[in-house]
Amino acid sequence: MFSTNLNGEYNLWAMDFPNSFPYLLTTINQESSLIHVDHSNETIVATFENNGDENFQLHYLPLSGGTPIPFNEKEAKSTCYHACFTSTQDIYYSANHENHLLNIYKTNLQTSQTTLIQKGEKAPIVVAAVSSNDSSYVFTESYSNTHVAAFYQSSGDKISLVPDPAVPHTIRDVLFSDDTVYFVTNYQSEFSYLASFNLLTYEFQPLLKLEKEEVKAIQWHSDTSSLFIATEKGVQDQLYHYDIASAKVDFILSPCDIIKKMILTRDGTLFLLGISADRTDNIFKLDHQRNWTQITNNKVLGISEEDLIKPEIIHYSSFDGLEIEALLFNPKNPNGYTILCPHGGPQEAERMMYRPLFQYLVQSGYALFAPNFRGSQGYGASFEKMVEQNWGGGPRLDCVAGMDWLIQENLAEKGKIFALGGSYGGYMSLLLAGRDPDYFCGIVDIFGISSLLTFLSNVPASWKPLMDQMVGNPEKDYDKLVRDSPITYIESMNTPMLIIHGQNDPRVKTEESERMVKHLQDKEIDVEYLLFEDEGHGFSKKRNQMVAYREILGFLGKQIINK
Repeated sequence: MFSTNLNGEYNLWAMDFPNSFPYLLTTINQESSLIHVDHSNETIVATFENNGDENFQLHYLPLSGGTPIPFNEKEAKSTCYHACFTSTQDIYYSANHENHLLNIYKTNLQTSQTTLIQKGEKAPIVVAAVSSNDSSYVFTESYSNTHVAAFYQSSGDKISLVPDPAVPHTIRDVLFSDDTVYFVTNYQSEFSYLASFNLLTYEFQPLLKLEKEEVKAIQWHSDTSSLFIATEKGVQDQLYHYDIASAKVDFILSPCDIIKKMILTRDGTLFLLGISADRTDNIFKLDHQRNWTQITNNKVLGISEEDLIKPEIIHYSSFDGLEIEALLFNPKNPNGYTILCPHGGPQEAERMMYRPLFQYLVQSGYALFAPNFRGSQGYGASFEKMVEQNWGGGPRLDCVAGMDWLIQENLAEKGKIFALGGSYGGYMSLLLAGRDPDYFCGIVDIFGISSLLTFLSNVPASWKPLMDQMVGNPEKDYDKLVRDSPITYIESMNTPMLIIHGQNDPRVKTEESERMVKHLQDKEIDVEYLLFEDEGHGFSKKRNQMVAYREILGFLGKQIINK
């Protein structure tokens, strides 16, 4: 079972092996972030949002499909952040309908009785894993994107998985196995690694570190006492098999550039959801002889895979000597214009993933340059923290240094560069338009931030405890937040813009775009505004995505004609 917008809007779909033809389970046209099959009750448990509002609420429906029914009407318009299922027919999950720092609840799938297990008090808490006998669980406390501690909870005791939870680190992908908890952490390390916590001795132990690779996901096979491990290595992923007893690690050649999700069945069969820069999402199966079979056939319609552009990986030095990795898409028929594409997050990264908009634009003759500026994931903890409380400083100069490198290499021309980005990438595009306008001939801002002060005041309540470390404090850091807000530089902006937003965006409110549009109109700068009433922080519906992409291509072409 999987969530996909195969027919234009997101729904649940299924495939019955050995048949490989998918069929619909729901017709509500909403995205799901979690799917679980409860065979004993012949039901599916899944979360669904509402037109991009990101309030993924728990529902259930029959195995044969149908209309999802909410678990609890009291949780309407709230968010289920994670859920864990036990063999005793219980589900543990974290939700925010009663507490903006989240609570952990336990619901019995047979009786539908819900019990409050734990309240979030200091920071947002999320259940991470539950023991097989339902006697204990692990939960995380998030203080920032780069400081997420985890604790073992049993019989009233709260025990940290690492020796000192106050040391900034992250913990994710927690798994119970008999008397051991396995997890991924970067505790006292630049890069994440595999670690364990002994439930009898409460001993923390690092198990597997890979040179300059971020361990990002693990799957446990109890019969063989081994794990499958996915790692990030720059812009691509790697896959390994790790034997606990011998500490032997084997490299497995992955069928894709990026591993989006792994599922290991009881018999040890690995299923992998993967994507590449020149291939769309597909599901792959690894058999016991280590052979891959592609079990879905998702392709780009109207163009052969041979014609899709795979980017070149390049490196350049920034203003202070820091090395920056970037992706450069070179068109087969260049039109002489380049698009700078700062990514979102900001603690994400541009990686070897198929992006329809990128391929659409590069097929139209544009070169695309996507730098992983400081703050990007996958380059170590210190690198990732460089953007915290520094949204408009170092990352902007990394982008400028990247454009200068392109110009020096005769790969771009000053004044013939567009900036295009979404979320933080939209914010960076706007900031560059105000602070470095001479580079650009057009800006495309997709749900970007125009004022950090109003952004901070409007973020979801569950985010607010993280914002001081992530962005800054509105009172203590007021001057810096004003300095790093694009709206501060409105008088320097002279570049035509296309601004796109979703009405239901819970992260960046539409006022961020509307404010920018008004100021540009007052300055008589050419600005186009496209608002989607049934979208949130992204495009979940293919029809809207196609409209937006056509508008973007048309906007870019118009600037070239007018230049």
